[in-house]
Amino acid sequence: MNNNKDIENILDSMFRNPSTGKSRAAEEAEAFLKSINKGIEKAERSNKSKAERLGIAEAERARKNIEELKKQMQSDGLTPKKEEKPKVKAEEKKLSDSPSNEADFKTGFKKVTEKMNKEVIGQDDFVKKLILSFKRPFVMGVEENKAASSIIISGKNGTGRHSALKLLVKFLYEEKVFESGEVYEIDLSNYQSGSDNKLLVQDIFAALHSKSKVIVFENYDKCHKSLLSYLSDLVLEGSMRLQSRYVEQKGILVDAGTALVPGAISSINMNGQYLVFITNHHQGKIVDNMGAAFINGISDFCVTDEFTGESLSLIGKRVLRDLNARSKKMLEFTLEYDESIEEFFKTKFSVQEGVNTIEAFADLCFKNLSEYKLMEDAGKLNCKLLAEGENLIIDMGETRLTVSDEPKVDMAEALKDVKAELNDIVGLNEVKEYIYSLEEYYKVMLLRREKGMKADNTSMHMIFTGNPGTGKTTVARIVARYLKAIGVLTGGQLIEVTRADLVGRYVGHTAPLTQQVIESALGGVLFIDEAYALCRGEDDSFGLEAIDTLVKEMESNRKNLVVILAGYKDEMRNFLTMNSGLASRFPNNIDFPDYSAEELLKIAEITVRNKGYKLNELCREPLFKYFERKQADRTKMSGNGRMVRNLVEEALLNQSRRVLKDQSAAFDELTLEDFEL
Repeated sequence: MNNNKDIENILDSMFRNPSTGKSRAAEEAEAFLKSINKGIEKAERSNKSKAERLGIAEAERARKNIEELKKQMQSDGLTPKKEEKPKVKAEEKKLSDSPSNEADFKTGFKKVTEKMNKEVIGQDDFVKKLILSFKRPFVMGVEENKAASSIIISGKNGTGRHSALKLLVKFLYEEKVFESGEVYEIDLSNYQSGSDNKLLVQDIFAALHSKSKVIVFENYDKCHKSLLSYLSDLVLEGSMRLQSRYVEQKGILVDAGTALVPGAISSINMNGQYLVFITNHHQGKIVDNMGAAFINGISDFCVTDEFTGESLSLIGKRVLRDLNARSKKMLEFTLEYDESIEEFFKTKFSVQEGVNTIEAFADLCFKNLSEYKLMEDAGKLNCKLLAEGENLIIDMGETRLTVSDEPKVDMAEALKDVKAELNDIVGLNEVKEYIYSLEEYYKVMLLRREKGMKADNTSMHMIFTGNPGTGKTTVARIVARYLKAIGVLTGGQLIEVTRADLVGRYVGHTAPLTQQVIESALGGVLFIDEAYALCRGEDDSFGLEAIDTLVKEMESNRKNLVVILAGYKDEMRNFLTMNSGLASRFPNNIDFPDYSAEELLKIAEITVRNKGYKLNELCREPLFKYFERKQADRTKMSGNGRMVRNLVEEALLNQSRRVLKDQSAAFDELTLEDFEL
């Protein structure tokens, strides 16, 4: 007797139905599921009262639980697994997305090549290489669970890297090679802190599950070093191993922490997309940042060329053609020009900014024409473009326009006014010197940019430390107008906020609230007074969320936003430790010293004069001694300039009562008795 065999037979008779081959537990589960389904169908056919709808919801939850139970039983071997359909290989799926046969597939890429050669000027070798890199997976196939291809596009700014890629994807979609013409872009400069890993994971998940066939990563060199491993894993392994448990909810990846939840996601896999990295770095620099293994996993390197004089002429012709078509359609203006205008447009080319500067000048021409159309209510016109020295003239017959980008406000006059206001501020000489140095720096950067040299803008964010009343808010307001006047900022407004304006009152409220405030400050200065109140410690999750959002938005808008934090020096030093990336974002620390008694007396004289009064000579020495006592006492509580303003306003009230009693007294003079010293 075979004991093992006998035991197996006994267990089989107890737990397995010989007619179906299924375990009794499985049959009972299926029967229970059928009864639930019948109940759901019956309830759906009824009028669905409130109670019945609740019943349906409960039944649905029960059905999902049973489905999970069935899957678990299958994995434990209690029920036979369903026969799995053979997986479609990645290359087969790609070919099914392309035209139905090889001839159509080749025709599709041939048409795409013709379109690209017609639209992209001066980058023949780059275009050829780029098309081959996208064609490669169709010929060589794709390894399962890996990217279709990993591509690096490099070259100088303004050489058409982005526009060529987007055109290629658009044409591949038009020729039905791709199912989508969208490009999904991820700016890695938004993840400059190691704590941004969850945000990056969520964004990559969204990209991989979007309709886009192409995912573009930019500014890899500005991403936190610890997060670059995610990109290497995608290129080399085709998947990202996650450091935490995640679950998918309505297409969004949500961190589940350490909770044991059904359907938890521990890794993200490629869905056959193309991974494209756009940079202006050479291969050696990329190796320094990403490592040799990453480079070895790259399928193709596509490098744009510098434009030749001939290619610039062709670009100029195309830009003029597009400008003429746009003017005809929108304004009913026809533009005539000769070869001299094509050469003139070439002079607008900037080595640093590339073709973008030519296109920007064409936009400026259209803006001038539109303004004329609007102001003169002009009908159809034939216009002629003329080059006269460094100027472009639009000849409209009786009227000649010089194409210019003249601001509505005279910025030279505005800068003069701001400097005068800054000079009128008492003391703060070191602060003034720093602000004046900004103008010199940005003038040099502008000259470097015009010469095609590297001209990265320095970080403009600042920290103002000092006691109350030392002029921090006043100087911040002047800084906003000053940066507008020298062309660094586009708006020049000052948005003054505190913790209450940035930190929400419930979960999910803080980030949108902070973003809304930042949007209102774009083009100007965001001034956060008593900034250390934003976060009251490591347990202040709302405050930490506000800081994280602030840091992220500062990087996203670093060219058109200045953030100034203000407060006491010691408290500000502690505050900067609340976020690992906070201190590095504020390289400009400016200390506002307390005013001396002499400076406070001068402030008092200016305040009195600005209010239309004069100060009696007998007031000067008593006021000086009063200020001296105050500043020698507790400057943190004295109020500095704020104390002077309050003192003068109180004196004005006392003076009004005095002159009403004695109307022979001077109505425009403050005497010693008006000051309660």
